[in-house]
Amino acid sequence: MNSKRSMWKVILGLVGVGLLVTNCTIKTEDSCTPGEKKNCNACANGVTGNQTCGDDSTYGECFCPGSVDGGGSNAGGSSVAGGSSVAGGSNGGASSGAGGSSGGASSGGASSGNAGEGGATSGDAGAGGDASVVYASCVDCLSDRCAAEYAACDAEPNCISTELDGSGQFERIAACINAERVKGLVKRDVVRGCGVTMGASADPNYDQWAPTNMHPTTTALMNCMADAPGAAAASWANDDANYPVDSNDMIHPTPWPAGTCAKDACTSAL
Repeated sequence: MNSKRSMWKVILGLVGVGLLVTNCTIKTEDSCTPGEKKNCNACANGVTGNQTCGDDSTYGECFCPGSVDGGGSNAGGSSVAGGSSVAGGSNGGASSGAGGSSGGASSGGASSGNAGEGGATSGDAGAGGDASVVYASCVDCLSDRCAAEYAACDAEPNCISTELDGSGQFERIAACINAERVKGLVKRDVVRGCGVTMGASADPNYDQWAPTNMHPTTTALMNCMADAPGAAAASWANDDANYPVDSNDMIHPTPWPAGTCAKDACTSAL
Protein backbone atom coordinates (compact mmCIF):
# COMPACT_ATOMS: atom_id res chain seq x y z
CA MET A 1 0.00 0.00 0.00
CA ASN A 2 2.75 2.40 0.92
CA SER A 3 4.49 1.59 -2.33
CA LYS A 4 1.35 2.50 -4.33
CA ARG A 5 1.06 5.87 -2.55
CA SER A 6 4.70 6.52 -3.16
CA MET A 7 4.21 5.77 -6.84
CA TRP A 8 1.25 8.18 -7.06
CA LYS A 9 3.33 10.88 -5.37
CA VAL A 10 6.01 10.37 -7.96
CA ILE A 11 3.47 10.50 -10.80
CA LEU A 12 1.73 13.59 -9.37
CA GLY A 13 5.11 15.24 -8.86
CA LEU A 14 6.06 14.64 -12.47
CA VAL A 15 2.69 15.99 -13.65
CA GLY A 16 3.20 19.13 -11.49
CA VAL A 17 6.62 19.69 -12.96
CA GLY A 18 5.17 19.30 -16.45
CA LEU A 19 2.46 21.87 -15.74
CA LEU A 20 5.04 24.32 -14.45
CA VAL A 21 7.12 23.84 -17.58
CA THR A 22 4.17 24.37 -19.96
CA ASN A 23 2.94 27.52 -18.13
CA CYS A 24 6.30 29.33 -17.82
CA THR A 25 8.45 31.04 -20.48
CA ILE A 26 12.03 30.05 -20.15
CA LYS A 27 14.10 33.21 -20.83
CA THR A 28 17.07 32.61 -23.08
CA GLU A 29 19.93 35.00 -23.55
CA ASP A 30 18.37 36.55 -26.73
CA SER A 31 14.82 36.98 -25.51
CA CYS A 32 13.46 40.24 -24.10
CA THR A 33 10.37 42.01 -22.86
CA PRO A 34 8.45 43.88 -25.61
CA GLY A 35 9.25 47.60 -25.46
CA GLU A 36 12.54 47.06 -23.63
CA LYS A 37 15.57 48.92 -25.08
CA LYS A 38 19.29 48.29 -24.99
CA ASN A 39 22.38 49.94 -26.44
CA CYS A 40 24.08 48.67 -29.60
CA ASN A 41 27.37 49.46 -31.32
CA ALA A 42 26.61 48.85 -35.02
CA CYS A 43 26.72 52.55 -35.93
CA ALA A 44 29.58 54.17 -37.81
CA ASN A 45 32.11 56.56 -36.30
CA GLY A 46 31.71 55.03 -32.83
CA VAL A 47 28.14 56.34 -32.40
CA THR A 48 26.08 54.39 -29.84
CA GLY A 49 22.64 53.28 -31.03
CA ASN A 50 19.77 51.41 -29.42
CA GLN A 51 17.56 48.39 -30.10
CA THR A 52 13.91 47.96 -29.12
CA CYS A 53 12.36 44.67 -28.14
CA GLY A 54 9.50 43.74 -30.46
CA ASP A 55 6.27 41.77 -29.92
CA ASP A 56 8.14 38.54 -30.73
CA SER A 57 10.40 39.14 -27.68
CA THR A 58 13.46 39.67 -29.86
CA TYR A 59 15.42 42.86 -30.40
CA GLY A 60 15.08 44.73 -33.70
CA GLU A 61 17.81 46.33 -35.79
CA CYS A 62 20.26 48.78 -34.27
CA PHE A 63 18.84 52.34 -34.57
CA CYS A 64 21.56 54.99 -35.04
CA PRO A 65 21.05 58.70 -34.16
CA GLY A 66 20.54 60.78 -37.31
CA SER A 67 19.25 57.89 -39.40
CA VAL A 68 16.76 59.13 -42.02
CA ASP A 69 14.66 55.98 -42.38
CA GLY A 70 14.68 54.97 -38.71
CA GLY A 71 16.50 51.70 -39.16
CA GLY A 72 19.91 50.29 -39.93
CA SER A 73 23.17 52.08 -39.31
CA ASN A 74 24.51 55.16 -41.08
CA ALA A 75 27.32 57.62 -40.69
CA GLY A 76 25.70 59.34 -37.79
CA GLY A 77 24.37 62.35 -39.72
CA SER A 78 21.20 63.25 -41.58
CA SER A 79 21.25 63.09 -45.35
CA VAL A 80 18.74 65.95 -45.55
CA ALA A 81 20.52 69.31 -45.72
CA GLY A 82 17.41 71.44 -45.49
CA GLY A 83 17.25 73.41 -48.72
CA SER A 84 16.27 73.29 -52.33
CA SER A 85 18.66 73.04 -55.22
CA VAL A 86 19.26 76.02 -57.42
CA ALA A 87 20.15 75.40 -61.02
CA GLY A 88 22.43 78.27 -61.83
CA GLY A 89 22.03 79.88 -58.52
CA SER A 90 19.71 82.72 -58.12
CA ASN A 91 18.85 82.95 -54.44
CA GLY A 92 21.31 85.67 -53.74
CA GLY A 93 23.50 83.61 -51.44
CA ALA A 94 25.64 80.53 -51.69
CA SER A 95 23.93 77.72 -53.53
CA SER A 96 24.88 74.42 -55.04
CA GLY A 97 25.54 74.42 -58.74
CA ALA A 98 24.86 70.74 -59.28
CA GLY A 99 21.44 70.12 -57.85
CA GLY A 100 22.66 69.84 -54.30
CA SER A 101 21.36 71.66 -51.28
CA SER A 102 21.33 75.38 -50.76
CA GLY A 103 21.09 77.50 -47.67
CA GLY A 104 23.01 76.62 -44.55
CA ALA A 105 24.71 73.52 -45.86
CA SER A 106 25.59 74.31 -49.44
CA SER A 107 27.83 72.36 -51.73
CA GLY A 108 29.23 72.99 -55.16
CA GLY A 109 30.33 76.58 -54.81
CA ALA A 110 28.81 80.00 -54.58
CA SER A 111 26.90 81.43 -57.48
CA SER A 112 25.88 85.00 -57.91
CA GLY A 113 22.15 85.58 -57.78
CA ASN A 114 19.95 87.96 -59.58
CA ALA A 115 20.17 90.49 -56.77
CA GLY A 116 22.95 91.65 -54.47
CA GLU A 117 26.02 90.47 -56.32
CA GLY A 118 25.17 91.71 -59.78
CA GLY A 119 22.48 89.97 -61.72
CA ALA A 120 20.58 90.54 -64.90
CA THR A 121 19.60 94.13 -64.23
CA SER A 122 21.46 97.26 -63.31
CA GLY A 123 18.90 99.93 -62.58
CA ASP A 124 18.63 103.40 -64.03
CA ALA A 125 21.12 105.62 -65.77
CA GLY A 126 24.59 105.61 -64.31
CA ALA A 127 24.05 102.36 -62.40
CA GLY A 128 25.82 100.28 -65.00
CA GLY A 129 24.90 96.73 -65.92
CA ASP A 130 26.06 93.17 -66.02
CA ALA A 131 28.07 92.75 -69.21
CA SER A 132 27.38 89.01 -69.17
CA VAL A 133 23.70 89.63 -69.94
CA VAL A 134 22.81 89.24 -73.60
CA TYR A 135 19.85 91.33 -74.74
CA ALA A 136 17.69 90.38 -77.70
CA SER A 137 17.39 94.00 -78.80
CA CYS A 138 18.35 97.57 -78.00
CA VAL A 139 14.85 98.20 -76.64
CA ASP A 140 15.17 95.24 -74.24
CA CYS A 141 18.37 96.74 -72.85
CA LEU A 142 16.95 100.26 -72.57
CA SER A 143 13.77 99.11 -70.85
CA ASP A 144 15.99 97.28 -68.34
CA ARG A 145 18.96 99.54 -67.68
CA CYS A 146 17.24 102.82 -68.51
CA ALA A 147 13.79 101.91 -67.25
CA ALA A 148 12.78 105.40 -66.05
CA GLU A 149 14.07 107.18 -69.16
CA TYR A 150 12.52 104.66 -71.51
CA ALA A 151 9.14 104.83 -69.75
CA ALA A 152 9.17 108.64 -70.01
CA CYS A 153 10.03 108.47 -73.70
CA ASP A 154 7.35 105.87 -74.35
CA ALA A 155 4.77 108.14 -72.72
CA GLU A 156 5.82 111.15 -74.82
CA PRO A 157 4.57 111.13 -78.47
CA ASN A 158 7.44 113.40 -79.53
CA CYS A 159 9.89 110.68 -78.42
CA ILE A 160 7.97 107.53 -79.39
CA SER A 161 4.86 108.04 -81.47
CA THR A 162 1.52 106.91 -80.09
CA GLU A 163 0.81 104.82 -83.20
CA LEU A 164 4.39 103.55 -83.41
CA ASP A 165 4.50 104.84 -86.98
CA GLY A 166 8.18 105.75 -86.79
CA SER A 167 7.60 109.50 -86.54
CA GLY A 168 8.89 109.86 -82.98
CA GLN A 169 12.36 111.32 -82.48
CA PHE A 170 13.82 108.25 -80.84
CA GLU A 171 12.18 106.02 -83.45
CA ARG A 172 13.86 108.00 -86.24
CA ILE A 173 17.24 107.99 -84.48
CA ALA A 174 17.00 104.25 -83.83
CA ALA A 175 16.15 103.61 -87.48
CA CYS A 176 19.20 105.62 -88.53
CA ILE A 177 21.45 103.70 -86.15
CA ASN A 178 20.09 100.35 -87.34
CA ALA A 179 20.77 101.31 -90.94
CA GLU A 180 24.40 101.97 -89.98
CA ARG A 181 24.67 98.73 -87.97
CA VAL A 182 24.31 96.80 -91.22
CA LYS A 183 27.68 98.25 -92.22
CA GLY A 184 29.36 97.38 -88.90
CA LEU A 185 29.86 98.77 -85.41
CA VAL A 186 28.28 102.20 -85.03
CA LYS A 187 30.65 104.60 -83.23
CA ARG A 188 30.00 107.72 -81.18
CA ASP A 189 30.27 110.19 -84.03
CA VAL A 190 27.71 108.35 -86.15
CA VAL A 191 25.26 107.97 -83.27
CA ARG A 192 25.58 111.67 -82.53
CA GLY A 193 25.08 112.41 -86.24
CA CYS A 194 21.89 110.33 -86.27
CA GLY A 195 20.67 112.32 -83.28
CA VAL A 196 21.62 115.76 -84.52
CA THR A 197 19.79 115.18 -87.79
CA MET A 198 16.97 113.23 -86.05
CA GLY A 199 17.67 110.30 -88.26
CA ALA A 200 17.64 112.14 -91.56
CA SER A 201 21.32 111.40 -92.08
CA ALA A 202 24.10 109.50 -90.37
CA ASP A 203 26.71 112.06 -91.37
CA PRO A 204 28.58 113.14 -88.23
CA ASN A 205 27.65 116.61 -87.11
CA TYR A 206 29.70 118.07 -84.28
CA ASP A 207 27.29 120.72 -83.10
CA GLN A 208 26.84 120.73 -79.35
CA TRP A 209 24.72 117.88 -78.06
CA ALA A 210 21.77 117.86 -77.71
CA PRO A 211 20.02 119.63 -80.61
CA THR A 212 17.72 122.46 -79.57
CA ASN A 213 14.72 120.81 -81.18
CA MET A 214 15.22 117.50 -79.41
CA HIS A 215 12.60 116.72 -76.77
CA PRO A 216 14.04 116.32 -73.24
CA THR A 217 12.77 112.73 -72.98
CA THR A 218 14.63 111.81 -76.17
CA THR A 219 17.79 113.47 -74.92
CA ALA A 220 17.60 111.72 -71.54
CA LEU A 221 17.13 108.30 -73.14
CA MET A 222 20.01 108.81 -75.57
CA ASN A 223 22.31 109.93 -72.76
CA CYS A 224 21.36 106.96 -70.61
CA MET A 225 22.05 104.65 -73.54
CA ALA A 226 25.54 106.05 -74.17
CA ASP A 227 26.98 107.69 -71.04
CA ALA A 228 29.45 105.72 -68.94
CA PRO A 229 27.97 104.62 -65.60
CA GLY A 230 28.34 107.50 -63.15
CA ALA A 231 29.50 109.99 -65.78
CA ALA A 232 28.00 113.43 -66.28
CA ALA A 233 25.00 113.50 -68.59
CA ALA A 234 25.86 113.99 -72.29
CA SER A 235 29.57 113.40 -71.70
CA TRP A 236 29.43 110.62 -74.30
CA ALA A 237 28.86 113.27 -76.95
CA ASN A 238 30.33 116.48 -75.52
CA ASP A 239 33.56 115.35 -73.86
CA ASP A 240 36.39 116.08 -76.31
CA ALA A 241 38.39 113.29 -74.75
CA ASN A 242 35.99 110.85 -76.38
CA TYR A 243 36.88 112.29 -79.83
CA PRO A 244 40.67 112.38 -80.01
CA VAL A 245 42.26 113.87 -83.13
CA ASP A 246 45.53 112.54 -84.56
CA SER A 247 48.17 114.48 -86.44
CA ASN A 248 46.19 114.21 -89.65
CA ASP A 249 43.21 115.80 -87.93
CA MET A 250 41.23 112.59 -88.18
CA ILE A 251 38.77 111.79 -85.40
CA HIS A 252 38.85 108.36 -83.76
CA PRO A 253 36.03 108.12 -81.18
CA THR A 254 36.83 106.10 -78.09
CA PRO A 255 35.04 102.74 -77.60
CA TRP A 256 31.66 102.65 -75.90
CA PRO A 257 32.05 102.26 -72.12
CA ALA A 258 31.25 99.00 -70.39
CA GLY A 259 27.84 98.71 -68.78
CA THR A 260 26.04 100.80 -71.41
CA CYS A 261 23.32 99.72 -73.81
CA ALA A 262 25.32 101.42 -76.57
CA LYS A 263 28.04 98.83 -76.06
CA ASP A 264 25.96 95.79 -75.22
CA ALA A 265 22.91 96.03 -77.46
CA CYS A 266 22.38 99.18 -79.55
CA THR A 267 25.41 99.74 -81.78
CA SER A 268 26.97 96.35 -82.49
CA ALA A 269 26.99 95.18 -86.08
CA LEU A 270 23.88 93.34 -87.26
